[in-house]
Amino acid sequence: MAIYQEVARALEQDIRQNFRSGDYLPSEAVLAQRFSINRHTLRRAVDELIDAGMLLRQHGRGTQIIEQAVEYDIASRARFTESVEASGHLAEARVIERKLLTADATLARAMWIAPGSPVQLIETLRSVDGRPVTLISHYLHATALPEIARHYDGGSLHACIGTKYGRRLSRRQGLISAVMPSRRESVLLQFPRNMPLLKVRSNNVCVSSGEVLEYSVARSRCDAFEYRVQPGLEPSPAESTVRLPPRDPNHEH
Repeated sequence: MAIYQEVARALEQDIRQNFRSGDYLPSEAVLAQRFSINRHTLRRAVDELIDAGMLLRQHGRGTQIIEQAVEYDIASRARFTESVEASGHLAEARVIERKLLTADATLARAMWIAPGSPVQLIETLRSVDGRPVTLISHYLHATALPEIARHYDGGSLHACIGTKYGRRLSRRQGLISAVMPSRRESVLLQFPRNMPLLKVRSNNVCVSSGEVLEYSVARSRCDAFEYRVQPGLEPSPAESTVRLPPRDPNHEH
């Protein structure tokens, strides 16, 4: 590894541990002296981090640390809390609404239940390092998960379902799209209304029975996440029967 690459790696670790988004790096002279290198080598190291999207060089002002997107894995067993904390960030989930619904035709089709079935809505606001980033509407099978609204009070919802009901959930399919935020979403996520949110609709099924226990609609700040999608094997005939509705419903789900 070249010297400038070694310096880039050391500088990246220092930034992650000791700086925040919006901070400016010390001057080139200070950093060059710290690493015992010349300014040309230091600039090459800084250029590595600029190319990686971590730094922004602003002429006349210095080199600024910019916001880093959290990589989130869109996988069958991925959980928000575990995925975020695995990347070295602090995740928090706060319940902001609980409501018992009666499934209309659209929601019933999404969850593969009969219209008129009871559905428990739990809405959570997810934060990363204290910054609100995702608003999730969880539509839960109220008969299969009785009193889930009483049992769940934050943290990982899927972990709660596993502990309280012995049910393990797996994402069978997800659709990713962009949507402009509503006024409420803009306020909750502290995000401008003229920028799109990333929207992910998912069916989460019980591993043992195959029934849909949760249909979720997540709206995330587009500057907060990079979604990783890894192609897997073709689903089995049994798995392929669980699918999302062909179009977005009219009222949030």
